[in-house]
Amino acid sequence: MSDSPKQHLFYHELLTQAIKEIGHTPILKVHDIPQLRIKRYLDLGTISIYWMLETTERNQHYIPIEVDLTNGLIGNRILLIKKGEQPLYDKVKNLADFRDLGLVGGMGVRWFDAKVWQINGLPYHEHEGNWEAIFKMLVRGRGIDYFARGINEITLEVSRYPELQIEQNLLFIYDRDFRFYLSKTGTNAGEKYKNVISLALKKAKESGLIDRLIRKYWGSDIESLNHAKRIKIYLSLPSEQ
Repeated sequence: MSDSPKQHLFYHELLTQAIKEIGHTPILKVHDIPQLRIKRYLDLGTISIYWMLETTERNQHYIPIEVDLTNGLIGNRILLIKKGEQPLYDKVKNLADFRDLGLVGGMGVRWFDAKVWQINGLPYHEHEGNWEAIFKMLVRGRGIDYFARGINEITLEVSRYPELQIEQNLLFIYDRDFRFYLSKTGTNAGEKYKNVISLALKKAKESGLIDRLIRKYWGSDIESLNHAKRIKIYLSLPSEQ
């Protein structure tokens, strides 16, 4: 996926190594596809497998591999804000404090985050089109005040936008993770790989492979973001997830 080059390497290595560890030789054909087209390609069976945040709709529409892939890291959200605006957040100690600020978060259209923000009474704006435009909207102050990002995403992203900074104190947490999803039909339908991939990922969880790869790809980010000492704000999930 061209949108997040570092992110895809974790998932590719995890899938490859997990399959190898149960005695198979994987042959992965990787396609560089803009994020907006990926679900369409999975719908059509043009691609066999992709990783996405788990939702009820996706569990019904595709074939889920029921193993969490990042130990919940993607559900640990840190705010990307404009430089100089840290004082706005310094007095926040809980969800009510943050809600009282009335600040607007940026979201991609139909993102699961939008449902989470809505159920928790937090203002947000959904952007149509390429989600990466949200960074520029934030820089220019166009209708949003912050962009909540996964703890395994934000360090790389802030390096691209010198006008932005990582909020220093807060960590928003909801109980959700990425899973692999397989396409049901089409030329490259992934359904036939379900049993092998399910077994491989369960073994990867048990063997510590997932833990090792998380440390490899994001261990330094977790440490530099002071994850353990941040104020943890737990968010409720929508009933229809």
